[in-house]
Amino acid sequence: MVNGKIGTFPNILSISRILLSPVLFMMAGKKIMLVVLLIVIGLTDVFDGYVARKLKKETIIGAWLDSIADFVFFISFIVYAIWYESDILAELKYFIIIIISLKLLSAITGFTKYRQPGLLHTIGNKITGIIVFAGLCIFVLFRTTIIVEIGLHISILSSLEELIILLIGNRYEPNIKGIWKIKHPYPV
Repeated sequence: MVNGKIGTFPNILSISRILLSPVLFMMAGKKIMLVVLLIVIGLTDVFDGYVARKLKKETIIGAWLDSIADFVFFISFIVYAIWYESDILAELKYFIIIIISLKLLSAITGFTKYRQPGLLHTIGNKITGIIVFAGLCIFVLFRTTIIVEIGLHISILSSLEELIILLIGNRYEPNIKGIWKIKHPYPV
């Protein structure tokens, strides 16, 4: 991973996710438009990293932008849910509190140990994103949280994995695939 220019196509996808996230608030009461927006935001989340890898444009800036875009979307959706979908928050509040706590611990661990944000792009985090986005679309259309709940269970596991990687790893690797890829400083 190298430093790079901000204007690469994968970075533009991440920036578009940042800009599209607040548009959620304009979609209140418009189910189909909200689902379309969630799909577009979800696709930019999937494709920014994929395109970066395929074009060999993985950069530190890109990893940061992707993490910032994820954070902006998450906060935007939480605020949107507080205002317009408080029933989903009441049902899922314990999941959300646990995940936010684990993510904060990861961020603190990353800054303390590596002077980098502790936000990793593991396979578990990617799977979580796909399932949660699908679950949000299903919730908006059918008012059921079962898919979101599955995604949040997986999110807790992937957040724990992220924290463990940061705690036992010997260098910051934002695009590490999973705990099995940690390079140990001493033989085991």
